[in-house]
Amino acid sequence: MRPRIGYKKLAAVGVAAAVGVVSTIALTSGSASAAEVFGYSGYSIGTDAKTGLANSGPQVLSQISCTTNPHASQSNDLATANVNDQAVAKTVTTDTHSFNDARGNGVTSNATAADIRLGNLLHITGAKTTTTAWYKDGKLQYTGSTTFASIRIGAVSLPNLLNPKPNTKIAIPGLGYVVLNRVGGVKTSTGIYSYAQAVVVHANVRNQFVPEGIDVAILKTRAEVTTPSIAMVTGEAYGTKANVDKLVTSGPTSYQATCQGTEGKTVRVSVGELNIPRVAFVGAVTTTKNGYIGKDKAAITFTSKTASVKVGNLAIGAIESSASAWKTKDGKVGLAYSSDVVSIRVGNKVYSVPNQPNATLNIPGIAKLTFNQVVRKDRFISVNALVIDVYSLNTKVIVGHSAAGVIG
Repeated sequence: MRPRIGYKKLAAVGVAAAVGVVSTIALTSGSASAAEVFGYSGYSIGTDAKTGLANSGPQVLSQISCTTNPHASQSNDLATANVNDQAVAKTVTTDTHSFNDARGNGVTSNATAADIRLGNLLHITGAKTTTTAWYKDGKLQYTGSTTFASIRIGAVSLPNLLNPKPNTKIAIPGLGYVVLNRVGGVKTSTGIYSYAQAVVVHANVRNQFVPEGIDVAILKTRAEVTTPSIAMVTGEAYGTKANVDKLVTSGPTSYQATCQGTEGKTVRVSVGELNIPRVAFVGAVTTTKNGYIGKDKAAITFTSKTASVKVGNLAIGAIESSASAWKTKDGKVGLAYSSDVVSIRVGNKVYSVPNQPNATLNIPGIAKLTFNQVVRKDRFISVNALVIDVYSLNTKVIVGHSAAGVIG
């Protein structure tokens, strides 16, 4: 591990101090060759709203994520699932599991509800949705479907919709419209994911059940499997995230993650300047991911770059991080990371930035700063370029997060 001082960067942005850390760790397996693995991911959800409404995120969640275990499973159940304090779905069950049997290698996700109701506008009983994605004999395939025991819109019973065709759109007076049996799948050279959703509510009319402009998925499932490879890749990147105690007040900005890689293409996500209310002002954020899986090598790299962060009188220059992981067919595994922070300033005072990993800087009455916060595991590495603990707000702001790993 060695410090890196970015003088050219300093000259370009006109600040007084910088710190950078680069590290590479190589691990070697004793095996001359490594067996191929499949990667499995999937989830099933009772209800999920696409907005920032309190208490309206994913409910009754069952999930397996980035695993090579062909027998992974999770299930969940709940008496009611609520959106906007309305009991939208009752007696909800979800489950998702991976398999390796006569069907091949794959994932199945299921979700059921005994009763789905939006007042007198929509009433459904006996809803079930399922999706499966699998690999067999060199082929990637998927299937998805939804069935109902009964469905009523207003006072009208609709028996012809008990086994609806994919992506059936129905107008709901006083609400907007719903899509029944929303299904689909996406194949790449490295895997496939499929999805199935029993009911997707699009509320474009003011009503007492779901806020206008909100989309709500009821019984939402996804299944994903990779082609056989030397390893599965995993990781994530984001620019900033803020927490008050254990509550998230600002979710990850420019968030990216993967289990399959990107077929060797760089995927970039950017957002402009943003405010974290009562906490910080954040400059432009950009993250990238680039990775692939194959029979000879699997590799993944995530990067994060934030132009600047201001917390009260505290001003911080550009913050960057990266994390990489790879595995080759001879069993060798490598991990690498880097982080770079430019300039710490309070008013007209410039602070020297420590250049050691996990170094801290205390600015009395304002914040404690932690630099280059690294967590290593056997085949996984995570780095936060900067962590800001804001004393007056009891708030933690993570800036420049990158993580990468290989599984298998």
